Amino acid sequence: MPDRASQLEELIRRAARGDGKAFTKLYDQTAAQLFGVALRMTGRREIAEDALQECFMSAWQSVAAYDPTRGTAMTWLMTIMRNCAIDRLRRLGTRPEGHLASEELLDKLAGTDRSDRGAELHALQRCLDELDELPRKAVILAYLYGLTRDELAAHFAVPLGTAKSWIRRSLVRLQRCLDA
Repeated sequence: MPDRASQLEELIRRAARGDGKAFTKLYDQTAAQLFGVALRMTGRREIAEDALQECFMSAWQSVAAYDPTRGTAMTWLMTIMRNCAIDRLRRLGTRPEGHLASEELLDKLAGTDRSDRGAELHALQRCLDELDELPRKAVILAYLYGLTRDELAAHFAVPLGTAKSWIRRSLVRLQRCLDA
């Protein structure tokens, strides 16, 4: 039986050919995880629900543009979800948890407690553990809390170019690690 990543890619290929049932299956298999990301980023259920709907509308409209050489199906969907959640927050002029995550929460997310997580999350955690501390925290703040590169630079008191490099290099390293 094909692994989950292969199954999701096949559903996207079928959806790109106009197969609505395949897209419905894609939704069924990924919506809960994507909703969790949106809820973590927005901090409010109703905003997360709207962002999830927007995510899947955007995915349906751009499904033919999915390129598996640029990342997994879940990575593609997570990127769309992240962008939709950030757009929602910007439109509302808000951000959860008073704008920045606490160091304790960041440590928990980047920490070693892996008891109730699936294989994909274990792999992501293992790869995150390979990053240096500040770039790892920058990735977490960017992808779980929607901080922009400008906001990351201000938060860490580093030049904008440094924040951009942390994110770019960290994502490359994460992709290599997850592909290994």
